[in-house]
Amino acid sequence: MAQNTNRQNGYLAAVAGGAIGAVVLMNLGVYLGIAYVKNFMPNAELEGLIPPFIGYFVGWWIGEVAGCWLALRWRNYRRAGKTALVLAIVTPLGIIFCFGFYSAVLNWVRGEVNELQFAHLYEIIRSLTAAGFAIPLAWLARFWTKPHPPYPQQQQ
Repeated sequence: MAQNTNRQNGYLAAVAGGAIGAVVLMNLGVYLGIAYVKNFMPNAELEGLIPPFIGYFVGWWIGEVAGCWLALRWRNYRRAGKTALVLAIVTPLGIIFCFGFYSAVLNWVRGEVNELQFAHLYEIIRSLTAAGFAIPLAWLARFWTKPHPPYPQQQQ
């Protein structure tokens, strides 16, 4: 028996799964990196930034790809694996651009608000910038891999 496949585009599923997965696992990776630094590197200075950054990068990368793939597979869209593969290829470039944008936004916000407000805005800005970059990446990956309908002359 053949499995029913969803013949719609799958953009919403790809975008929602990718953005949710990226934000959730990125934040988890950052928190785990911070906990690692606090527990195992108590006297760390600049090298204490490496574990949270690795958690940020790897959490976003794995979260976006896995979330996109799971959302597409759950709704039985075609080419879910191919979309996830393309997303795995383009996500590191998006993360690098987002990290630069995130740093610029943080520097601008730090000059505009006091320290207490900045502490509250820090996590919100990180999640919003990640979602803002994860959404176009997932959309683009789905656009490049979505199944195209056959041309009228090919249906003969």
